[in-house]
Amino acid sequence: MLERSIDNMERTRESMIRRYRDFQIPWEWLLNTGLIGQMKLSSLRLAKVYLKRITKELQLNECSGEDNLLLQGARFAYRVHQFAGGFDAETIRAFQELKKIGMGSLKQ
Repeated sequence: MLERSIDNMERTRESMIRRYRDFQIPWEWLLNTGLIGQMKLSSLRLAKVYLKRITKELQLNECSGEDNLLLQGARFAYRVHQFAGGFDAETIRAFQELKKIGMGSLKQ
């Protein structure tokens, strides 16, 4: 839901900028004010924390539904990746740690 709203807002802004530019109306004020960027960065931070928490729980074997938790983590990470336009280095590391745990559970 949030992803669609942000995507729609960005598309609307881009089309308005084109129209304003065509009619020589000042359009610079329509540029991204940083709010969307901050939302994407916050999403990356949340994903990193979530992935680390899942990794820790799987390492400590605190949960009975390991496969379900691993799948939830992967799905959430994918959605954040799509929303933010990629991962930062810290989130990539957290995802790789989760991947190691997942690959280890598949081998057992």
